[in-house]
Amino acid sequence: MRIMKKVPVKVVLTETERNKQSDRLRNQRKQVETEKEQLHFEQKKLEHKYGTLPSKIEERMSQEIKQRENKVEAISYQLEQLDILPESYELTVEEVDSVIDIEEGMGWETLKDREIVIEDGVIKRVRDV
Repeated sequence: MRIMKKVPVKVVLTETERNKQSDRLRNQRKQVETEKEQLHFEQKKLEHKYGTLPSKIEERMSQEIKQRENKVEAISYQLEQLDILPESYELTVEEVDSVIDIEEGMGWETLKDREIVIEDGVIKRVRDV
């Protein structure tokens, strides 16, 4: 039998990787800020068209805008932390699905957690944790 299991992917923080992650976070922050501006625009457009908005719609729009603001703050915090982290720090960037073969009678401990470590775009280690 095969099962799917999440495996964390970590990158070793080098100067190149730090720049790459910084660019990725800045792009992500810019996209979220654009979404927030679009929501503001849509809200104003609806207000102009209908006068005052029903409370449920206004509440929902405000919720969505607040979510984007919180996301921008979180990304900004991640950018600050990225600058502080030391060289060679292993930064978790994503999780991938892995297929694992299991059989009856196997010890549960044999299904150890694994992680993938990447340095400068090359897989350096696949290790049990």
